[in-house]
Amino acid sequence: MNLINCKECGKLFASSGSKVCPDCQKAEEEKFEIVKDFLWDNPNSTIKKVEKETGVERELIIKFMREDRLAAEGLLVDYTLKCKHCGKAIQSGVFCEDCRNKMISELSYDEQSDQEEQAKGNQEMFLKDRFRRK
Repeated sequence: MNLINCKECGKLFASSGSKVCPDCQKAEEEKFEIVKDFLWDNPNSTIKKVEKETGVERELIIKFMREDRLAAEGLLVDYTLKCKHCGKAIQSGVFCEDCRNKMISELSYDEQSDQEEQAKGNQEMFLKDRFRRK
């Protein structure tokens, strides 16, 4: 665990990977619940309306959308989320479906290549050991 300053309030805390202290995480979670409840009662609201009615900052609402905690389906989005890779408009998250699938296939191909190299390396060691015994 590292001691770091909270990204939100600046307070020093022991981090286990999070950049926000437990108090700020709790406050953010409470704001998320407020937004979620508001959207439940008022579907198809704009981000501007949600911000005005709930008091939750626009940037935080957009952050919830980026984290896939809110989807644009419940909002009339007056802000467009864009894929970080290709720039295509998306409803939530960081990457569009096409880019996400492409990255997954590239990662699985890399893993497969690594496994093949390891298997090849193991065979070489086996053969070397076999030749040494004679």
